Amino acid sequence: MWHTARWTGKTWDIQGSIESDNNYDAGSLYIESDGTWRLIAPTEVGPQPFNTGGEVAMWISRDQGHTWAKLKQLTRHSQYNHCYVRRPVNAHPDFYAFWADGHGRRRSTSRLYFTNQQGDHVWRLPVRMTGDRARPDVVR
Repeated sequence: MWHTARWTGKTWDIQGSIESDNNYDAGSLYIESDGTWRLIAPTEVGPQPFNTGGEVAMWISRDQGHTWAKLKQLTRHSQYNHCYVRRPVNAHPDFYAFWADGHGRRRSTSRLYFTNQQGDHVWRLPVRMTGDRARPDVVR
C-alpha cells in the first residue's frame, strides 16, 4: 500500500489507497503548482510479479491524497519490470520522470526510459550510444 503523510499544522493526515505487489517498488510524488498531486510509479503488475517494480502508471489526486485516480498506464506488456521512477532536478514538463527496467530475479540488460508531465509518450534511450547524442525510441 502506498501512503502519503501530510502535516496539516496540527496533525498528520495519512492516506493510502494505491497498491502494488512489492514493498521495494519506488516512484516519485510531485506536488504541482495548481495543487495537483501526481504519482508516477510501478504500481501495476509486471512480467516478474511480486518482484521489485512492475508496469509504470501515472496517478493524480486533487484532494491532497485522500482519493487517487489512475490517469494512465505508461508501460505495458514489458519484457522486464520497471522501477525506481525518479524526478529530475527542476523537472521540465517535457522531461518529467525517468526510470530503468531489468529482470527481477536474474542478471539482465537494463534500459533507461523517460516521459513528459502528461504521460503522452514514453521514450527509451538506445542500449548502445555511439556518440554524445542519440535519438530515443518512442515506446508509447
